[in-house]
Amino acid sequence: MCTGLRFTDTDGNLFFGRNLDVESSYGEKVLVTPRNYPLPYKFLEDGKTTKAIIGMGIMAGDYPMYFDACNENGLGIAGLNFPRFAYFPKETVAGKKNMTPYEFMLWVMEEFDTVAEAKQGLQELSLIDSPFSPQMPVAPLHWIISDKEGALVVEATKEHGVQVYDNPVGVLTNNPDFPWHMMNLNNYVGLNPNDAKATMWSKQEVKGLGVGTGSLGLPGDSIPASRFVKVAYLNANYPTVKTEAENVAKFFNILKAVAMVDGSVVNEAGKREFTVYTACYSANTKTYYYNRYNDFEMKKVQMNDENMNADKVTIY
Repeated sequence: MCTGLRFTDTDGNLFFGRNLDVESSYGEKVLVTPRNYPLPYKFLEDGKTTKAIIGMGIMAGDYPMYFDACNENGLGIAGLNFPRFAYFPKETVAGKKNMTPYEFMLWVMEEFDTVAEAKQGLQELSLIDSPFSPQMPVAPLHWIISDKEGALVVEATKEHGVQVYDNPVGVLTNNPDFPWHMMNLNNYVGLNPNDAKATMWSKQEVKGLGVGTGSLGLPGDSIPASRFVKVAYLNANYPTVKTEAENVAKFFNILKAVAMVDGSVVNEAGKREFTVYTACYSANTKTYYYNRYNDFEMKKVQMNDENMNADKVTIY
């Protein structure tokens, strides 16, 4: 499972990232794909990057496979698990931009620099069930795309095909689909950061026994619906802050509030799921911040002239 998040600071600078919640690490590392790097496609003409891309991922041979990524011009994307809902047909569709799900993130990072551009360009998208290799089957994902102006969610289901949704809350988790999560927020209309006032029940005064009574009922479990509600609530009510350090702290404070502690979640296969890493990208300084489950020390990698113009992917 996973949780994605975005917000902006007082100057409109984007902070974007995610929790990765899985059974174990994939050996993921921070990757910087430079400009002029080959982009092979299965159904489109091959291309090359014209802008550098940073994020967390793995290398499949010479091919960078990102879990989340941002390009140098301030557009970010993260792929989150969407099992039992994601559906990709096996055949290409005439008149569409056909590509595989594993190509999608790099394609978006290269093709677009804003959410508005992406929203327009994704209208003719078709995602095809074609794996990178027999050993790497297609992952059932949906995606959150963000810039400093807003966010989108891209989902492909059997019932509706590829759908592109505006995301006004800047949050994404997992199942069910995004419209369901947005409707579900209405069940929590009574949540409030202000403590509830004392009231009378018949002749009995009823009052809070401690702080936090306004948010009584805010979910605290790890299911996707609960994480979506909690992060949307925290993101809406966390004060806007100014400095880079304050915003990075804000980002990690929110996502750590829904991080999975090892041993607290055991999936249907009997595997323990936990938050392997939390990451936040600052578009203003082109800096990728992250820490791992067993190492809470904050680490960071910044895009610079050297790694943006290298002749190969830089791995940290």
